[in-house]
Amino acid sequence: MSHRLLFLAGCGLVAGAALPAHAALFSFGSDNDSTSWTFSGSGASVRDANDSADIFDLLVDDDNGPLPTLSYRAEFDASFRLTFLASVPLGNGSFIHNYSLSGTFSFIDLATNMPLLTATVDGGAFTTLGDQSNWFSTATMQANDNAFGGSVQYTWFGASLPGYQLEPGQLFGPDDMAFTLSLLNAGGPGVALGQDRLPAMTWNSEGSFSGSTAIPSPSAAGLVGLAGLAVARRRREN
Repeated sequence: MSHRLLFLAGCGLVAGAALPAHAALFSFGSDNDSTSWTFSGSGASVRDANDSADIFDLLVDDDNGPLPTLSYRAEFDASFRLTFLASVPLGNGSFIHNYSLSGTFSFIDLATNMPLLTATVDGGAFTTLGDQSNWFSTATMQANDNAFGGSVQYTWFGASLPGYQLEPGQLFGPDDMAFTLSLLNAGGPGVALGQDRLPAMTWNSEGSFSGSTAIPSPSAAGLVGLAGLAVARRRREN
């Protein structure tokens, strides 16, 4: 009986690998914030541009499902650190400048003045086009959970939202996040770099955000549990 259970569990796990996961999707657009820039930075620091005035509509979606998209008016806070990795020539004098990214960002619910969603990021990437000594006007910041040291850890402080796969506390993941930066400038177009390949002056930019936290489907979770029970039973019989 135990051999049969192990076989069925193994077959189920192979099939379950293709089963869809549910996810909660988070996002905001740069045009939500009409009072200031989204990001500011200097040297190795990247932060929200105007603390207490970075107000966005944080959208929460049920993985493009049937439920309506929820909107939370929230203050955006961010604090990231860059470490220069390499500048790769693309030809014709242009380069892509690559940096590792770590830090935190959060959304403060204006209705309660309490945290709504926070995230801790490690092993992410900041990339931007430029020439040998300048950034041009766009960049990306991205990170995800992966086997090579990358991680995004979301914590949800809002109400229980079962239909959106959200419960208060740390979210299980796998998680990801991405910011798109545009109109990078330091008073004029682009950002000059120092000898360390980090910005030599304070800069600002617009920014948009999207991120997700995935939750295994009930079928997949059940198959994992079945496999665990089968293995435990097999060990007891041995």
